[in-house]
Amino acid sequence: ASLPSVPGFQVVGEVLFLGDKVKASGVLKRGDRIAALTNGYGNAKYISLPAHDAIVIPSTATHEDIICLISNYMTAYQSLKLAKKNGAPLTNANVLITGGSGPVGQALIDLASREGAKIFTTAHKMHEAHLVHRLGARWYPINPQKWLPLLRGKMDVVIDSLCVDGYESSYEALTPEGVLVATGNISAALDQIIENESFCNTFESNNLKLWWSHVKAKYIWSRSVFYDVRESYERDPRMFKQELLYLICKLEKNEIRPKVAGRVSLNQVPKAQSL
Repeated sequence: ASLPSVPGFQVVGEVLFLGDKVKASGVLKRGDRIAALTNGYGNAKYISLPAHDAIVIPSTATHEDIICLISNYMTAYQSLKLAKKNGAPLTNANVLITGGSGPVGQALIDLASREGAKIFTTAHKMHEAHLVHRLGARWYPINPQKWLPLLRGKMDVVIDSLCVDGYESSYEALTPEGVLVATGNISAALDQIIENESFCNTFESNNLKLWWSHVKAKYIWSRSVFYDVRESYERDPRMFKQELLYLICKLEKNEIRPKVAGRVSLNQVPKAQSL
């Protein structure tokens, strides 16, 4: 496939060549417009992609920001869906989003706000103005010691992608009927600017704690669910595609608006990453 790639795990492009088995199966054809989650193929004009990973999207779906939907908005959309009681909207619900300044965090704020939720979020101080004045969230520092005393037992939903303390503070913030959604993108925490250096040391030096955090959220705690976007796709590709098409539709109708910091040509990606 000819796929203009971006850093990370999501690509959009056009099928250029097909293997013989794929061609014979008829599931894809040359010229199909596709989206895909990848496992870090890098920044390249052309990549080789397993047919199973290709999600055919309409040829009319040409909005540049579709790239923001495949992982970031899908993670946000599906995480919020997991948090809902019998599919009920989050209107007036207290929703805490850790790491609100990241791509997934901003997508969560965008989608939850459109349902009328009351949004609380953690982020570095430098992002406070954007999160408060432009996105309408209530800001707190990343350090749980600074926000947990104020929010303990008050959150209907917590979506935690940082795992700063093994999801412990996020779980304690829940009401008795609240739901914690722990996302599988623990590595995103390393990209955040953590105020307390010891948190960084925890992430870098103790994989066992991260593993235990995963186990607690996925198998032990009664009011938590664990979400990983790749696992979601592997478990039900058909549903994943349908929900991606739904988000594409909302994007093209200007009902969701990903925040894009900038756009660069492929040959400028290394420079952009270094910046």
